[in-house]
Amino acid sequence: MIRPYPLGRQDFQSIIEEGFAYVDKTERMYEMVQARKFVFLSRPRRFGKSLLVNTLQCYFEAKKELFANLKVGQLEKDWIKYPVLRFDMSECKDMDPEGVKASIASTLKFYEEQYNISCDEKENGLRFKKIVCSAYAQTGRKVVVLVDEYDAPLLNHLHDGKLPEVKTVLQELYQQLKVNEHYEQFVFITGISRFSQVSIFSTLNNLTNISMDDRFCDICGITKDEMVENFREDIELFAQEEECSFDEMVEKLRVQYDGYHFSRGAKGVFNPLSLITALDTKQLNNFWFETATSSYVIEHLKKHNAQILDFESIQLFESGFYASYEDSNSVYPLLYQAGYLTIRGYDKESKVYTLSYPNSEVRVSMLEVMMPSWVGCSTDDGKLSMQKFYFALKEGRIDEAFELLKEFFLQIPNVLNNKNEKHFQTVIYVLFRWLGFYTQSEVNTARGRLDCLLFSPKYIFIIEFKVDESAEKALAQIDEMGYAEPYLNDGRPVVKIGVNFSSAERTIEGWKTEPRFQ
Repeated sequence: MIRPYPLGRQDFQSIIEEGFAYVDKTERMYEMVQARKFVFLSRPRRFGKSLLVNTLQCYFEAKKELFANLKVGQLEKDWIKYPVLRFDMSECKDMDPEGVKASIASTLKFYEEQYNISCDEKENGLRFKKIVCSAYAQTGRKVVVLVDEYDAPLLNHLHDGKLPEVKTVLQELYQQLKVNEHYEQFVFITGISRFSQVSIFSTLNNLTNISMDDRFCDICGITKDEMVENFREDIELFAQEEECSFDEMVEKLRVQYDGYHFSRGAKGVFNPLSLITALDTKQLNNFWFETATSSYVIEHLKKHNAQILDFESIQLFESGFYASYEDSNSVYPLLYQAGYLTIRGYDKESKVYTLSYPNSEVRVSMLEVMMPSWVGCSTDDGKLSMQKFYFALKEGRIDEAFELLKEFFLQIPNVLNNKNEKHFQTVIYVLFRWLGFYTQSEVNTARGRLDCLLFSPKYIFIIEFKVDESAEKALAQIDEMGYAEPYLNDGRPVVKIGVNFSSAERTIEGWKTEPRFQ
């Protein structure tokens, strides 16, 4: 009997006691706490941070029986019970500054009652300090402090002018962590954004950031080996439903959900939410994006007028990961931290990182959620029209496909139309990537820059765009510049397509293909 998956569960104790599937990360957790006192970990939403925090709580509360069959059960020899203070800041992510302050006060009141503390202080920082000192005095043990999603209140107010007020409220609490160091055994803080971007942690100069440490790259998330080891039976059942082999099913899951790298030498990890939901439902849907798309990310992209063509093969120095998105025009730090981009490569000589989408789930979902902003397509009719376009093009029915595309452009609101080649090219690129084609835009060649290179299962399409000129001229440029030559030995037919847009009509004026298709 296959164990049930802990969908929507973050409580370590109930997962273990009720027999839910659990990928053992406790060895990595044990390594983290042994030689470190103040630790920060940044990971995207729904990536297992809260479960890790909950596991740490059970570990420091010496609930030894829960770990009996896990790696830390063999590693830990001295199970010592410490007082644990836990703050879940995701509870106040949608609150105004006063609400955030009240939420923190409510958590403090819980611990004051637990330790029978009478406190007349109204300032949350001083109340927190008294709780830490009292817990230490009453138990004789140093205190463990766990802060989950520390930045949730900050991200909610990234663009509404209330960010300074929220930072002041949080500073009041967080600045006590350094002040009371001699009463603390271990402090662990999680979030999405990097602590160095937010001055609330300026006093915590001894906070160890393990977010890009190779040793802890897989402390959250599931590696391919872990997936095969823990979920072989379900993968086999999934393969039967998909009518493919076990190895083919593993590859399908990898393409859809794997690909996150959190350090320069990191092994890839799967998004845990998407993977276990796919194995449970036996469907390859976009589960993470459906539950983790954050409005602050969309607003941030709109604010900085981000261009979707810029989201592939982005290059950054390490300092770029820490650039503050509070006052920077760069969207890349936030996209990386939120899980929309990941590390794809690292050049040791130049010390430059290359970022891109982690997998098919994120790429396709990102294109779809941003489509209304870039393309103006938000209706089911528009999406259905594009699905018809997809099947026609994939089968080589070029005229039928471009007639559908011509109609689609007429549906785009005029206010979105910049009436230049870049605009039309971006729309085409967004559509092709959303539909699942492997697409490259503005491909550099030895003799020029190709507008669009499109790989389908049966064909390779070389596409050149013109505005207010002619499809014949666009097609001629493909031959003149030799754009098709590198792909002639691929084995698939190479189809050259010249496309001309009319800025007056706001759609495709004509197209020519070579060889000629129906």
